[in-house]
Amino acid sequence: MIVDANRKGVDSHGVVRLAHYLRRLENGTIKTNPEISVERLAPSVLRVDGDDALGHVVMTRAANETIAAAKETGVATAVVRNSSHFGIAGHYADLASQAGCAALVTTSSDSFLIPFGAATPFFGTNPIAYGFPTSGPPMILDMATTTIPYGKIDLAKKEGQSIPAEWGFDAEGHPTTDPNAIVGLHPVAGPKGSGLAAIIDVFSNLFVGAAWGPHIVKMYGHIDRPRKLGHFITVWDLEAFGEIDAFLHEIDTMIAELHALPRAEGVKHVYYPGELEAERAAHREKNGVPIADGLYAELQGLARELGISPIETMEKSND
Repeated sequence: MIVDANRKGVDSHGVVRLAHYLRRLENGTIKTNPEISVERLAPSVLRVDGDDALGHVVMTRAANETIAAAKETGVATAVVRNSSHFGIAGHYADLASQAGCAALVTTSSDSFLIPFGAATPFFGTNPIAYGFPTSGPPMILDMATTTIPYGKIDLAKKEGQSIPAEWGFDAEGHPTTDPNAIVGLHPVAGPKGSGLAAIIDVFSNLFVGAAWGPHIVKMYGHIDRPRKLGHFITVWDLEAFGEIDAFLHEIDTMIAELHALPRAEGVKHVYYPGELEAERAAHREKNGVPIADGLYAELQGLARELGISPIETMEKSND
């Protein structure tokens, strides 16, 4: 699943996170043999307890259970507790789209977003994803509520690269180009992103009694503590709203008209949400997934630690 993130060009959530997951699996803050449970609280409401498992495993179970419930009742929601980082939110919306459903997915992270008008971080980067099937690649909107996801900071650290000064602030509240000095990120669209981050904390955490905002266990800062993250997913079975073929016809027409719009100067193509990721995935399947030097060295080190023969050579990607 983390490789799928790299495949789609979402490198901030791909193998760059592997070392972190392995460290937590090793120290037990992510369980290797969890007992994930699912409760049916109402005909259309599920509660999933991840038992501190890897978030990808927990949320895949939650998504599949919610899709199945939505096929019974038309719409279903699952709240998730005691989980950990689950990768890209759009992956779970994509699972629903493959089943002929629409979906909303949210999760939260430790405090890194500086709310509009504030001077210190409070909410997490708090991603949200929507997904819908089409006759081609699904329409998937997956976005953080900060101007950039934290994973881009992590990548810059590993590669020893500077970052744009407009990405965030250091401890003194000044813009910085040093990824190691970043303590907070800007919300996307000012008060709008700040407000959306708050709503996502309500869905992801307050609905299930999980910690929120500055009370969430830090991904990297509290490596010796389970994160106990909350997630949220709602799935709509499109057949419950009418013939799915009619829906597909309309969304395909919308996409065709979007593609036909006059383009701004220098723009070759107007994309719908998720289309660029599908295009990148097709390209990388053919040409390979690029791995930067710093991350490659880290993966080699992990292989040695685990007793796996490191890859001594790697073909140059045409990405």
